[in-house]
Amino acid sequence: MPDPISEESLRELLTEFFDERARVDAVTHGRHHAWIEERIEAERARREMYKEMTRTVISWSVPTLLGGLVYWLTHGGSWPR
Repeated sequence: MPDPISEESLRELLTEFFDERARVDAVTHGRHHAWIEERIEAERARREMYKEMTRTVISWSVPTLLGGLVYWLTHGGSWPR
């Protein structure tokens, strides 16, 4: 009966086996996943930035437009010359 193999030895053996047959080794594969995660996080941050910009523009434009409308209505529908 062969000697039992430890879990760590088996893991190393399988990693080497698959790395030899894979197009990309485990390290490169891990880096690729990390890069994808960075891209996802950057896109999430970009979306949040645009949402905040939209909120800011709306929060300034609505009172400005309403103020302009009130001015126009209170001055007989004309703008100053």
